[in-house]
Amino acid sequence: MYYTTDNLRDYQQEMKLRLFKEWEFHQSVMVQMPTGTGKTHLLAAIVREFLHGSHAPVWIVAHRRELVDQIEETVSRYGMRKEDGRVRVLSIQWLSRNGQTMDETPALIVIDEAHHALAETYRALWKRYPEARKLGMTATPCRLNGKGFTDLFESLITSWGVEAFIGRGYLSSFDYVSIRANSREQHLIDSLKKRGADGDYQIKEMNAVLNRETSIGRLYESVERYAHGKKGIVYAISIAHARRIA
Repeated sequence: MYYTTDNLRDYQQEMKLRLFKEWEFHQSVMVQMPTGTGKTHLLAAIVREFLHGSHAPVWIVAHRRELVDQIEETVSRYGMRKEDGRVRVLSIQWLSRNGQTMDETPALIVIDEAHHALAETYRALWKRYPEARKLGMTATPCRLNGKGFTDLFESLITSWGVEAFIGRGYLSSFDYVSIRANSREQHLIDSLKKRGADGDYQIKEMNAVLNRETSIGRLYESVERYAHGKKGIVYAISIAHARRIA
């Protein structure tokens, strides 16, 4: 590897080495690492190394516009500014609307949050650019509809488990609190009918059913009961839901 001292942690360096080795045998590879272990930093280091041996463009594709700016900022810290034109960070929505007008062919396509890649908009990239190498980054290489990713990615590389990261001091120990199986919220979730192409619930329907004062009130009571005075994360459906919770 060209960059053996690129400020990566030991496990990130190991994952990078394993990926480049896997690319010798497979065109499309998925990399799994738990949330909070620096997937985006690893992504940036991989792209920089790839560019060292290729002058063709690299595309990094995100499933939400909000992630584009975040990825661009991280990539720029590795000396790859968007003004240089060699690395493009694009939302899949923009690509689906404007991809046909792109006058360049990427040598590498990186899919951030690759568990969304079952959507048809991503499959179009595989069909349009069959010669490009593909890299999928995710913490959860599985979907609620039970479908895998073997039709898109030929190989899966997995990092340590969460317990190992906690044991080595890279992640904090935590308690996870969820709703009960027979709760009112679970019954509301069970009533949801619509699914996206990737098998997940549709945000619009979830927001309509769950973004209500009664549900948020019960959430508040749970936070007070289980997490009073502690730091934590509450998962929300949408920005509107997050603001209402706050």
